[in-house]
Amino acid sequence: MIEILILAFVAGFVLFRLYSTLGKRTGAERPAEPTPQPAQGHLPREQAQAPLAQPTPAGPAGEGLMAILRADPNFDVGHFVAGSKAAYEMIVGAFAKGDRETLRGLLTPRVFDSYAAAIERRAQTNEAVPELVRLRNAEIVEADLQGDTARVTVKFEAELAEGAHGIRDARERWTFERNVRSNDPNWLLSRVQAA
Repeated sequence: MIEILILAFVAGFVLFRLYSTLGKRTGAERPAEPTPQPAQGHLPREQAQAPLAQPTPAGPAGEGLMAILRADPNFDVGHFVAGSKAAYEMIVGAFAKGDRETLRGLLTPRVFDSYAAAIERRAQTNEAVPELVRLRNAEIVEADLQGDTARVTVKFEAELAEGAHGIRDARERWTFERNVRSNDPNWLLSRVQAA
């Protein structure tokens, strides 16, 4: 009974940390500054070339990130990247431990089913459990908004230990998704690909 209580407490703490890391709205965020709309007719040349009120995210994911920002002004790219790193560490750790309950709150149902099947298969074959040694890098490589669903793909570079096999480099692209109209600020892992 004590073990169940301890495991429930640990799972609750992990979910709380993820909630506080991935997209929590605290009310202290900078309010979105509206982009002025041109009046009917022509603007003076200097005014027409004025910079946007918000900085435009650059890189290949810039357009998708801007679409997400327009749909959800509380979205913060830097905060998202920090949260995705924490999610990576939590998901890899929970997978290594076989902790299905923690994974259930971090993954879409389809991804959860594949992780649960891998945990079951691993238990039957006694294969090595990958453990995170070091997360070297995380960068957003894709972003898009389809309807109300925002998807952001992050490329992770990490070192994983696999028992007697030693340490290997892992390069993966993880796609997180969230309904921008939802009150739940948490992003769920919806796809994993080799990078």
